[in-house]
Amino acid sequence: MSLRTRLALFFALAIGLALLFQGALSYVALKRLVEADLDRSLLFYVQALAEGRRPPRGEFAFRLVQGEARQQSANFPELADLPPGAYWREGWRVLVLEVPGGTLSVARYDPGAAFALSRFRLALFGVGGVLTLLFALLAGRLAGAALRPLSRLTEVARRVADSQDLSLRVPPEGGGELRALAEAFNHMLERLEAFWERERRFTRDAAHELRTPVAAALAQVEAAERGYLSQEEALSAAKEELLRMKRLVEALLLLAREGRVERADLDLAALAQREAAAFGVPYQGPETLPFQGDPLLLTQALRNLLQNALLHGEGKGVRLVLEVVGKEVLLSVLDQGPGMPEEALKEAGRPFFRASRAPGEGLGLSVAKKVAEAHGGRLELLPNAPSGLVARLVLPLAEA
Repeated sequence: MSLRTRLALFFALAIGLALLFQGALSYVALKRLVEADLDRSLLFYVQALAEGRRPPRGEFAFRLVQGEARQQSANFPELADLPPGAYWREGWRVLVLEVPGGTLSVARYDPGAAFALSRFRLALFGVGGVLTLLFALLAGRLAGAALRPLSRLTEVARRVADSQDLSLRVPPEGGGELRALAEAFNHMLERLEAFWERERRFTRDAAHELRTPVAAALAQVEAAERGYLSQEEALSAAKEELLRMKRLVEALLLLAREGRVERADLDLAALAQREAAAFGVPYQGPETLPFQGDPLLLTQALRNLLQNALLHGEGKGVRLVLEVVGKEVLLSVLDQGPGMPEEALKEAGRPFFRASRAPGEGLGLSVAKKVAEAHGGRLELLPNAPSGLVARLVLPLAEA
């Protein structure tokens, strides 16, 4: 059963119950008014009998039962003895009263009142049923109009699943939650489309970059086989290409680990000092700094920043600075090389992007960026005064 049908049935049931409740209250109120008027006339009849006066207008009858004695009018209906109370019997309104030694039953024949009550009851049920049906049809149309944005969202989702076309969008119609749902769905499609495009471009670039060292190593081996190169020269060149492919594969594996951080307690200051000493650059910062993170990923990211500074910054004024600002740790590698143009700063961090013709795979900054993001931080690339570049890992400190 569709949501539209269920909504229509729900509204119809709610309206039907409301009409039934209102009709029941109306019927009870009318019945009490009619009965009160008839009972009042019966009491006037009893008073007239007691005083020997003429009874009120209408067909009245009585029956007096006192012990074995029984007295009644000729037109009194054939009824069994009833306990004190008020009754309806085949068009007669009967009122049974207690009197000394017995009961007095007075009755008034008024089929019109009973008929009017029955017709009113049928009218309530009939009108209630018709109104419930009309409201059900109206609720179905209104539910269809209200759920049209949801139907379009479902249709777009089905088309996306069938065609894998992530450029499709849902028109943000209506208001409230349905409009918010359409906008959230469109935002999800935009994110998926951007992610798909990044993955497609990354896969294409990775395939190209991995193909290059393989082809170069194969060319060196073939050249040695044909005698164009000595085995030592071919082996050295092939080893260099294979090492380059190894670095590429390691970088790609690190990028594939994005978001999966194995956090451990470590001394970030000791890690930074160790890498600074390994690259022969000065370190500036605290002697110790407790931190929670992945030591393998942080080490690789820091090495990439230091290698970039030494390679692209021409090794000028390279230094490593560690500082704590507020609730963030700033791990900065500074150089005084030629720096990067503003356009390149915007693209840096994209896999396989190279800002210069210096040797490299174009994955160093992208790996550092992904490592920072995996730790909940970011990579910042800023100009260094008077020249050079500041490559900074901004990492959040864990709450104590």
